Amino acid sequence: MPEERQPLACIRRVLQEMPPKFDPPTEGFLRCQGLDTSRIRPMGLNECLFAPSPKVIAAIQANLARINRYPDAQCPAVGELVSRRTGVPMTRIVWGNGSEELIQGAVQLTSSPGDRVVLPVPTFWGYRAIVRAAGMEITEAPNRADGMPDVDRIVAAVDARTHLAFCVTPNNPSGSMLCAADFARLAQRVPDDVLLFVDEAYHEFGAAAGGPDILALLAARRGPWIVARTFSKAYAMAGMRIGYALCSAEEVAQALKKTTCVFNVPLLAQAAALAALEDADHLARVLALTAAGRAQLDAGFRALGLAPMASVGNFVSVRLPLPGAQAVGAMLERGVQIHAWPDPGFERFVRITVGAHEDNLACLEALAEVLAAAKPQRSIA
Repeated sequence: MPEERQPLACIRRVLQEMPPKFDPPTEGFLRCQGLDTSRIRPMGLNECLFAPSPKVIAAIQANLARINRYPDAQCPAVGELVSRRTGVPMTRIVWGNGSEELIQGAVQLTSSPGDRVVLPVPTFWGYRAIVRAAGMEITEAPNRADGMPDVDRIVAAVDARTHLAFCVTPNNPSGSMLCAADFARLAQRVPDDVLLFVDEAYHEFGAAAGGPDILALLAARRGPWIVARTFSKAYAMAGMRIGYALCSAEEVAQALKKTTCVFNVPLLAQAAALAALEDADHLARVLALTAAGRAQLDAGFRALGLAPMASVGNFVSVRLPLPGAQAVGAMLERGVQIHAWPDPGFERFVRITVGAHEDNLACLEALAEVLAAAKPQRSIA
């Protein structure tokens, strides 16, 4: 009988008690599982399935010979452009290795082990791991039935041990987006001694759908806030790992910077981000293609007798008549990778990334086969 391994005393107990961290089903992961990824449509990770701007590719190529040098700390060139466009001074902008590093930083700068963090659920699965690894407790604020963050529940979940409250709009995995009135109410009602962190990973999609100006609404808030955005989604740069935080005050920005590494944003990512921001026409094309593909998936789901959630993101979620994990496996066998919601109580929900017309069509055809195979067979007397 193998000897039972004792936990290492140097590892914090909270990390020992957490479940093992899993690898997302990226192309490389699937290939290592023996799958032919050239035959799989990647519609499960909310990556942009449209190509990045040709100007982005050119900027990366032009800077390849410079990768022997460290990148600029805190992205001064692209930061200046973001500052001009948002009106937020550069001293209040913090850059991260994707927005996930900034989420982790917000947890680190506000709370100590045993404190509470308010998290609307369901939402991006990465939040739970970040908060728990820091030794903090999660106070859940269940979303509304339509997948919208519930402002009243978020506010009610704040107590004396809470220093940080999250809000994701447009939300992932539901795709729903708070209206201006609801967000303004949230910004005003979260206590002034609590950091309000707004995750706008899908900001560009929300803005294209007529969403509210979050920065303008936060201007009326007296308490601290952070708005995080990323180049991973609408700018088709998930592999570059670059995101940024717009902060309410220099003190907040300085605290957030202290949680990041010095050279955290790669040199090529900075060049790519600057080129992406300067190609407004390409962004407009991606947003238009995404809106058309989202409508195609929505209509296709309804034709299959399903009721998809209203989404403004580059994905659509829907409840199936079979477990989501089962559907994921069956769809993968048919060459389409999708995502099952991991949240308790939502075991039949899946999220599907918007692709090109042919991607969406193949997905809907595969889903029709999966649904047909899952129907109970009538016995013949």
